[in-house]
Amino acid sequence: MAGHEGKNRNIPVTGSEVSTAPTSGEEASGERVPLGQGFGASASCKHLLSKGKEGKLPVALLLLSFLMALAILFYVLLSTTDVLYSDYIRLVNSYLGKPFQLGDLLQKDILTRIPLTYFFREINRHSFGYTLIFDRALGVLGLFLASKPLLLFMRKKQLPFSQQLLFLLLFYSLNKWEMLLNGSGYIHFLAFSVFYDYFYALDQAFSKKSSLLVLSIYPPFILLVAGPYCLAVFLSCFALFFFLALGKKLWDMKGTILLLISNGLCLFLYLLSNHYAVYEYAGAESISLREVLQNHLLFVVKFIFYGFSSMLVSGENLEKLLRDGVIQGKGIVLIGAFVLFFYIFMTLLYLWKFFASSGNGGGKAFAGKGKEGLSSEQGQEEAKNQIGKNSMAAENSGETFYFGLLPGLLLLHGLASHALVFLTRYMFLKESYAFQSRYALQYQSALLGAFLLLFLWKNENRASLGQKARTAQGRLAVCLLFSGIFLLGTLWTDRSEWGKSMYRREHYERMWSYSHDLSAYSDEELEDVFEYRHGGERIRKAFAIWEQVKKDWRERR
Repeated sequence: MAGHEGKNRNIPVTGSEVSTAPTSGEEASGERVPLGQGFGASASCKHLLSKGKEGKLPVALLLLSFLMALAILFYVLLSTTDVLYSDYIRLVNSYLGKPFQLGDLLQKDILTRIPLTYFFREINRHSFGYTLIFDRALGVLGLFLASKPLLLFMRKKQLPFSQQLLFLLLFYSLNKWEMLLNGSGYIHFLAFSVFYDYFYALDQAFSKKSSLLVLSIYPPFILLVAGPYCLAVFLSCFALFFFLALGKKLWDMKGTILLLISNGLCLFLYLLSNHYAVYEYAGAESISLREVLQNHLLFVVKFIFYGFSSMLVSGENLEKLLRDGVIQGKGIVLIGAFVLFFYIFMTLLYLWKFFASSGNGGGKAFAGKGKEGLSSEQGQEEAKNQIGKNSMAAENSGETFYFGLLPGLLLLHGLASHALVFLTRYMFLKESYAFQSRYALQYQSALLGAFLLLFLWKNENRASLGQKARTAQGRLAVCLLFSGIFLLGTLWTDRSEWGKSMYRREHYERMWSYSHDLSAYSDEELEDVFEYRHGGERIRKAFAIWEQVKKDWRERR
């Protein structure tokens, strides 16, 4: 989306087993179970009944997710028409003016152009005459596919339906409207489905202590589908294995080394390809990052907090509040500070649980070490007792670390995305860029990870014998507080976006009417209407190429 960095609002300003253990936290044998290790023995009957289902597809939730995706698709079709604008003008001029050749994939900057888009572009050209509807539908499909690994994780953790429903409402928030309507961003939704599959595969490998060797195929595939979005994924994986090593939780050294090499090599290849890329930035200042940090510190602070605020209140609604004088810049900073506080709270909680669990065995890979160090008969008996307790604790969760890796990876990925958005947009010196809808998909990973952690933390009460009622009530209150606040923000966003759909369609219909007689309008008018600030001649050329592609398609039919 680097081709256009202006206002892109598309709307006028006016307008278990059943527990037999005593509730005091003692097992039937009379031995006291450490806090949090009685999950297998004290879980409700539901856990026993659902134990055999673990790992299967959550059909009901997938169906609900599919219905939500259909609602999103209906919103997209209701709000748009099939007409070139913005980034599509650059895409048509760059790729549709000549037939596709394999040599197109051998350019030095090919990885920045996202190679997989060539495949979908040719399908669109030869099967549908290159329609934006095809791309928009692919985007919604990618969003639905991205929900699958998250739903599998929630099923594995046996989260209540209410929590999964809230999670889906946050996941399908229309704060991503700009990427959904634009069409050219379809590949990013498909990329995120691959990212979340990768994160879930890492989580499952950690849970089952299985080999990481096969996961080494993910980074090369991500390189083909992600473009610049791969940076946050690779950096998150490096951070993950750093924390795993620090917490002594590494379990497959050969697989770990190969996976890190795969991530590092793919990261290097992308940076090398990016070195040869030439980007078009409209409105960018010739200023270095150092100068911005030294001379525009207030802008930096505002940009960072504005970005976080958009996960509670959409950028469109924030702009309206500013325009109507209901809120000032300080108010948006406070909203962003609240969201950042939520992230920091859940991150610290996760790190505390992560490193605390390191003292409880650290996983199957290290269980043998503990037994080797016990030479006496008494020590071996203690080891057997401890292993027995640990196995009961892991009976339903399948792992020694209840929270798993997926929430932490999502948090890392989302926070890295916030940083990368700043590093690629600081040169515009406009803090309002931070809360634009086009970045919501990237930002959202942190919110999803934080809510998974919140739900798991609240539900952890069920895995603890002798848990004080006051603690359980406190966790419930915190969960309800954050859930209620973010649910209200999401519902406000969805309500306002559905209400704007007719205005957005009017905007697209205006572009459609202009496209019938482009020569009758000045370059400035065309640039304003079609949201493309690189000359009216390029706009006219793109529409001429598009018409020829459609004509060739009709003749082939």
